[in-house]
Amino acid sequence: MIPKTQKIPVKVSDYITDHFKEDFLFEVTDVKKVGGRVYYIVEVSKDNYITTLKFNDAGDLVQEESNKAFQEDAHDEPEEIPE
Repeated sequence: MIPKTQKIPVKVSDYITDHFKEDFLFEVTDVKKVGGRVYYIVEVSKDNYITTLKFNDAGDLVQEESNKAFQEDAHDEPEEIPE
């Protein structure tokens, strides 16, 4: 979790607001320092998907990955009725 004394770059929050518009939740899940650079890992939840975003210390998006928030359950699929 991000320390309370450290804030994400404005460019990161602007990206999230611009790309996810309405009805989303986000959390900064990690702040990592790799090779002298700081990276912010942010998870955004919207429309049953969780999108993990990785931003560099300048606030530029360097990686994005989306997954369904809940895996489909085989029992939820309609059963085929033989003819």
